Amino acid sequence: MEDSKVKVRIYGQEYTISGERDEETIVEIADYVDGKMREISRFFSSNIPGSLAVLAAINIADELFEAREETEKVKEEKAQLEKDAENYLKMWDEAKKSFAQYKEGANRAGEEKKTLEEKCRQLEERCSEFESSYFDVQMENIRLKDQLDKLKGNKENNE
Repeated sequence: MEDSKVKVRIYGQEYTISGERDEETIVEIADYVDGKMREISRFFSSNIPGSLAVLAAINIADELFEAREETEKVKEEKAQLEKDAENYLKMWDEAKKSFAQYKEGANRAGEEKKTLEEKCRQLEERCSEFESSYFDVQMENIRLKDQLDKLKGNKENNE
């Protein structure tokens, strides 16, 4: 970028400033310095431009240092936020994995439940069959007992 040359007025004196910034920015900076010098001149009876310029430079340097400190704080906060975001993303990934494992376990448990329900149904059918067979055997026992009693009764009558 080509250096810009701009004529500006600072505290009543004209200066030609050359810089890499565009003309508008150079004028804005010069106006800022002029404003600082005028602000300081309100508080001092000695309006020596050199002294005012030094005091303005000190005030501007103070603002620069504050801005740097603030920038550093913002950078630190940004780094902490990025670190926190990374931790939250890890926690999110772990939660998703945990949920996937839970879901898989729940699916296995559901399948196992179906298998066990089927086994239970089969066992209930077998129990029902055994009960039916047991009833049939009891009925057969009663019938045989009656026949045995009849035979005993006939044998006693015959003797």
